Amino acid sequence: MQRSDWRGYSNDDFERVVDLAPEDTTISVGSGSAALVGGDGVVRDDSWIEVFQSEDGSLAFVQASGPDYPTVLAAALEYPDAEDDTGRDLVVGSGGLAVFSTALDGDGEYSAPLSPTRPGPVPVVHGPPARQPDPGMLIQTTDTTTYRFKIRWYTELDDDDCFARWLLVPSGSQH
Repeated sequence: MQRSDWRGYSNDDFERVVDLAPEDTTISVGSGSAALVGGDGVVRDDSWIEVFQSEDGSLAFVQASGPDYPTVLAAALEYPDAEDDTGRDLVVGSGGLAVFSTALDGDGEYSAPLSPTRPGPVPVVHGPPARQPDPGMLIQTTDTTTYRFKIRWYTELDDDDCFARWLLVPSGSQH
């Protein structure tokens, strides 16, 4: 898929996403497909998601809730993935994985700028929702990378802490 094939705003492609069931993890776009990572409304009533990348190239998209936010994020990252749901493989052939809101276009006037990833500390608290659309993110990959897609929906750690997690694991990785 080319990022320019997605027209969430100008061609109402976003409407195709709205009616999908939670188990729908990909959507056809142009001659390819896109992976869908969406906020779990039971975890939080917004769609704030943290993104982590491990040394082997695995990506974790985590939505978390709890009074000790860093501890919940760490628990979500450490949680076993053997019983996670599996989605379709995602092939990234361009050397870069674009992450952006499906309500926007992939490029052009109605798109969000894509920021390069940058390491940083684990947030101490969950951030407030932005008033404007958040920028997207461009994650560098090798020339062609096939990711296995693993999804863990709403998961309670205890009475106060919960998370949802989406993993993109490079095919050769041991997850």
